[in-house]
Amino acid sequence: MGEPKPLKIALDTNVLIYFLEGADPIATKAEGLLNSFMKGENQGVVSTISIAEVLTGFYAARDEEAAAKTKNLIQDLTHDSFRIVPVTFEIADLAASLRARRGGRLPDALIVATAISETVDYIVSQDEDLQRFSEDVKVLKLD
Repeated sequence: MGEPKPLKIALDTNVLIYFLEGADPIATKAEGLLNSFMKGENQGVVSTISIAEVLTGFYAARDEEAAAKTKNLIQDLTHDSFRIVPVTFEIADLAASLRARRGGRLPDALIVATAISETVDYIVSQDEDLQRFSEDVKVLKLD
C-alpha cells in the first residue's frame, strides 16, 4: 500500500500557546502534531501573525528570556517540514475579502487567508470563532 500522503496543516495561534504553556491535554496533542512536522510525516504552516501574537504575550509580561526561547524553538521547527508564511499583498487582499464576508477579527482572517493561500488540508484551532470561516477552509480542533 505505501506510505500515507502527508497532510498540509495550518496552525492557529492558540495551538502554539497551548503547547508553549503546557496546557494539557491540548499541549500533548499539539506536541504530537509538531513532532509529525519535525519527522516530515506532515507539513506545517503558520502565519507571521501567529508568531507576533505568541511573542506579544512574553513581551507584555516583560519575559525576554521566554521570548528568546520561543523564537529559538520556532526557528528550530522551521528546519523541517514547518514554514512561517509572511503576509503578502495577496494574503492581505484575501483576508480583507474574508473579513468583509464573514466578520471576525483581522488577525483571524489573516491566519485563515494564509492557510487558504497555502492550500492546506485544514487549519487546527481551538478558537470557536474561527468556525465562521469553515466554508472557506476546513477548521478542526485538537480534541
